Amino acid sequence: MLRTRPLLFDAFPDLEAGTPWMPLAHVPTAVESCDAIAPWLGRSGVFMKRDDLVSPLYGGNKVRRWEFVLADARRRGARRIVTIGGLASTQAMATTLFGKSLGFDVTVVLFEQPVTTFARESLRALVHAGAELEYAGGYAATAWKAWRAKRRAGADGYFIMPGASGALANLGFIDASLELAQQVERGEAPRPDVIVVPTGSAGTLAALALGCAHLGWSTEIIGVRITTALATNRAMVKAVLRNTDKALAARARGWRPQRGNVRYGLYGAALGKGYGYPTEAAIEGAEQVRALTGAVGEVTYSGKALAALREIARTRPRATILLWNTLSTARPPAPPDAPVPASLRWAFEGDVRV
Repeated sequence: MLRTRPLLFDAFPDLEAGTPWMPLAHVPTAVESCDAIAPWLGRSGVFMKRDDLVSPLYGGNKVRRWEFVLADARRRGARRIVTIGGLASTQAMATTLFGKSLGFDVTVVLFEQPVTTFARESLRALVHAGAELEYAGGYAATAWKAWRAKRRAGADGYFIMPGASGALANLGFIDASLELAQQVERGEAPRPDVIVVPTGSAGTLAALALGCAHLGWSTEIIGVRITTALATNRAMVKAVLRNTDKALAARARGWRPQRGNVRYGLYGAALGKGYGYPTEAAIEGAEQVRALTGAVGEVTYSGKALAALREIARTRPRATILLWNTLSTARPPAPPDAPVPASLRWAFEGDVRV
């Protein structure tokens, strides 16, 4: 059901007046057992938060964030959203689908990653949905082209950083922790000892950690790194925690600083060679996504999260574990004849491994 206001505004009423928000998420999303893959995991007592179904338009972890971010863009009078992503970026997809549905133009500057079937499908879907794609290649060129795209848009432009892990966007997952707490109170879900979530820019990880600390839970949030330790590390997570915690403490009476109480960890063993690179474990994990949700998995986020989940379940046999599913089950149309820009046609040449 499309909600009319976030739980966060009920918990902290003074936060509402100065915080942009619009309804996009159909919540609460269910908590279900992972019994369908229990033999593969080697145990029961593992559950999944179905944020893959958080919107019939497109699911995943950006929807709760975009309720705040796109509302901010609208409040500022923006007409064009500019963002960055890899070839298979779910942020690019969520920005395009929700942005276009709200009347924004969308520019996506893409950086290189290993080409997969999922990446090709994503590129076709982005074009079909109306995104203006610019391929940059490396990270430095991507940052430069994104800056130019934002500059061209002028006062009409609104830039969303990769991951969108600023304090405003992170409110979406502090709100999600309140949603989970209500489900636990109603007996719809057990209180998790561990929450497993893929992490890049660490916003979801940090927000869930702060939310669980606010609830007084001892739950540990484990972020499965999908990129190198140079990009995702404890110093970066601490910075995101600090910024989000300070922003809430300044704006919401009743929010006590929580970053000293958080419990989190980073799991890097599933990464392989780097962002987007398939590993045997990730390919196997992606296959388990289909068993869980009926949707085709991918190897950048969900496949590596499932691979990590299996190992975490093995090494913590008595823990109640919750996988926070961040891959959309809904898939936008990706017609084979979508007019992909010439700068990206190389991505459709030759065979791909997965």
